[in-house]
Amino acid sequence: MNTVRFHQSGEPEVLIYEQVDRPAPMAGQVLVKVSAIGVNYADVMRRSAPDSYPVPSPLPYALGGEATGTIVELGAGVSPHYQGRRAIVFPGAGCYSDYVVVPVDRVFDLPEGLSDEDALALFVQGLTAAFVLRYSARLAHNETLLVQGAAGGVGNLAVQLGRQYGAGKIIGCASSPEKRALVERLGADLTVDYRDPAWPDQVRDFTQGKGVDVVMEMTGGTVAHQSISLLAPFGRSIIYGHSSGEKPIVDISILPPRNLSITGFYFRAFLDRADLVANTLQELATLVSTGRLEVQQGGKFPLSEAASAHRLLESRTSTGKLILEPDEQGRD
Repeated sequence: MNTVRFHQSGEPEVLIYEQVDRPAPMAGQVLVKVSAIGVNYADVMRRSAPDSYPVPSPLPYALGGEATGTIVELGAGVSPHYQGRRAIVFPGAGCYSDYVVVPVDRVFDLPEGLSDEDALALFVQGLTAAFVLRYSARLAHNETLLVQGAAGGVGNLAVQLGRQYGAGKIIGCASSPEKRALVERLGADLTVDYRDPAWPDQVRDFTQGKGVDVVMEMTGGTVAHQSISLLAPFGRSIIYGHSSGEKPIVDISILPPRNLSITGFYFRAFLDRADLVANTLQELATLVSTGRLEVQQGGKFPLSEAASAHRLLESRTSTGKLILEPDEQGRD
């Protein structure tokens, strides 16, 4: 079968499209014939700076946290009813492949009527936005929400879900006029360019000096520090990434006087709660089918062109979910 691996960290060129033996599922696992693969910024981080990622990336490493596909083989102890099922799977690695072995507890039903592409966008990005807002930030009715990377895969869904979950005002940060126009169309009350040194003042003016109640932060560095400075009393900053690669330096002495909190979010920790994942995914799918949630697709690439997808993602010009699809040649 075909797979994409890197044998050393570096630029997108280190991604090698190569043939390997098709794996066989062990006890408690299934083999999935992959139909579509999600591309995430975590893949870029693993490839370019694996030491900064919280989970090891042993070489040679096959990227790809999630995929959709059909279960074609069962390991010992797996119920026969899994055979032939279409599913969305999250093994955490190895999905940049024609086939992937997955523990059965990381197999989830595809919501009826949802395309593979939309399912992948909702699974990592949509669930991240939902879990951050509901469980990490505990967004309350009429609170003000600030979303960094608001045109990105998580950010654009967070803007929309923030409205669904009762936010009073939503502020979206994005780097280009085109991205800010998209964020406004999706429901943001104010959009700002985080590269403009005056953007924090624009937020303060918009909130009449009160600041924001919740920050969804994934940029890191100076931007993260600026975002924290904008928190209103009892405000919460939820950090779910640091795409800039810069680590923010925060003076924690500012937290107690204003009852501020900074919380980290890690998606994988929620996967052990299978019912919560399945129910929330179905809820998001219902929002899509009823026109209350719009999924942004960023484009499709053949698996053999995974490096091109990484270049696009790193260029910060894309919006929405990037997808890889297995090449038919050499698939089996």
